[in-house]
Amino acid sequence: MVITTRDRVHAGFMVFTTLATLAYWLVYFMSGATMVRTDNVYTSFENAFPLADAWMAVGYLLAASFLLKGDRRAVLWGICAGSAMIFLGAIDILFNIEQGLFTHGSAEMAAEIAINIYCWTFGPFTIWRMWKHPLLHIKG
Repeated sequence: MVITTRDRVHAGFMVFTTLATLAYWLVYFMSGATMVRTDNVYTSFENAFPLADAWMAVGYLLAASFLLKGDRRAVLWGICAGSAMIFLGAIDILFNIEQGLFTHGSAEMAAEIAINIYCWTFGPFTIWRMWKHPLLHIKG
């Protein structure tokens, strides 16, 4: 199996997603600079995400690693990670709507909106690309 430039770029975005997720949580817990609010409702909700985000990030890291090796396990891990990303984005968007957070004009909320858009674009893109990837059809 030949690794294409598209595979390398996709794997790069998968690794970026993993590192960005890690960076987000380091900033969140070390300085709180990513917080839109600091009340108990908001922090309790956000504090429920790290384990699920870690699952998604590990999935993307495994998918990237397997993709760069031409290993068909990239398909499974890419679909798992993409699905997790859509799910996490859906929960976050619904919370933001219910709490009226999309009306906050802060830099933190702008970052949250960017994260939501990324979740709902890169997650589906990964599922779509992995599902049609030639690796899926390799025997063995």
